[in-house]
Amino acid sequence: MELSERKKQILKAIIGDYIRTAEPVGSKALTQGHALPFSSATIRNEMSELEEMGYLEKPHTSAGRIPSPRGYRLYVDELMERPADTGDEAPSLRSMMQTRVRELDRLIQEAGKLISGLTNYASVAITPSLTQITLRQFEIIPVDQLNFVIVVVTDSGTVKNKMVRTLAPVSKDEAELLTYVLNQTLTGLPLSHITAERFDIVRRAAGLSALLAPVAEYLAELVQELSNQKVYLEGTSKLLRFPEYQDTRKAQTLLDYMEDERKHLLPATRKIDGIEFFIGPENGENPLSETSAIYAKYDIGKIGQGAIGIVGPTRMDYAKLSAQLSRFAKGLNRLIAETFLDENDGNH
Repeated sequence: MELSERKKQILKAIIGDYIRTAEPVGSKALTQGHALPFSSATIRNEMSELEEMGYLEKPHTSAGRIPSPRGYRLYVDELMERPADTGDEAPSLRSMMQTRVRELDRLIQEAGKLISGLTNYASVAITPSLTQITLRQFEIIPVDQLNFVIVVVTDSGTVKNKMVRTLAPVSKDEAELLTYVLNQTLTGLPLSHITAERFDIVRRAAGLSALLAPVAEYLAELVQELSNQKVYLEGTSKLLRFPEYQDTRKAQTLLDYMEDERKHLLPATRKIDGIEFFIGPENGENPLSETSAIYAKYDIGKIGQGAIGIVGPTRMDYAKLSAQLSRFAKGLNRLIAETFLDENDGNH
C-alpha cells in the first residue's frame, strides 16, 4: 500500500527524533518540535496506522513509537535528505597516502581503522578476491643445496615468500633456470590462469628438478590464499557507547558473533554498488538482525572490487554517515589508483 505524503512526513519526523534522542517518540513531541501542519489527533491516528502497516513499533514500556526496520528502509530509499557531497576525503586518509603503504591488505586494514575512528562506529573492511591479480616477479634464493626461499611479487605490491626444502640436492644453476622459466612463463598472468596445464609448460622447460614439486605446491597455496577475501573488523568496542547495547549480555552476544563470524558480516546475497544499506533483518537471522550496516565499494581496476563499511544500531544517522562513507570510499579509490594501478589499468 502506497503511503500518503502525510504519513511520510510524520514517519520522517519520528525517525529524525529517534535518531537524535534514542527515546520513543510521542504525538506531543511531534506537535511541539516540528512545524507539521496537522493536529495532535491526526498525528496520533496516522502513527497508529503506521504501526499497523509495520513502519513503526511500540515498546512495551512507553506510549511513544520507534521506527521498525521497514520504516528505516523506506526512510533511506525515499525520505532521507542526502547531504551535499563536498568531495573532501578525511585528512587522515590524505596522511595515509603519504606513508605509501605498498601492500594492499595492510592498506585496506588501515582504511578500516580510519573510518572507525572518523565515524565512531565499528568498521568492516573487505579485500577483493584477487583471482585477477597478476604475478610480477619470481625469485628463488638458495640457502644451501636442499633449502630455498621462494619469493613472489604481485602487481598489487604484495610480496609473498616461503622457505622450502627439497628431497634431493638442487644446484644453483638449476635454481636459476627454474627462476628464469617461471618469470618467462607465469608472470603477467592472472592467478586464475595458472592451471596445471600451464605449470606443465614450466616443467617441460625447466627439466626434472627436485624444486618443481615444492614450487608447484607453494603456487597452489598462494592461489588459494589470494583468492580468499579477508575481512578486517575494527572498533567493535565503540558499539558499547550506544544505549541499545547497555544490556551487557546482548552486547557480548553481538561482539562475539562479529568476531567469530566476520566473514559473514556482509550478506552474501547482495553485491555492493555505490552505497548500500543493510537494515536489521536484512543482515540475516543472527545477532546482526538488530543492527544496521552501511557499505561502500572500492575498486582495484581490473583486479576486482572490495567493500568498506560501518556497523551500528538501526538508530544511526543514515544520511550523515552514508555521505561520510561515500567521500571516504572515493578517497580510498584515488589512493589505490595512485599506489597500485598502472595508468592503463584505470579505476573503474
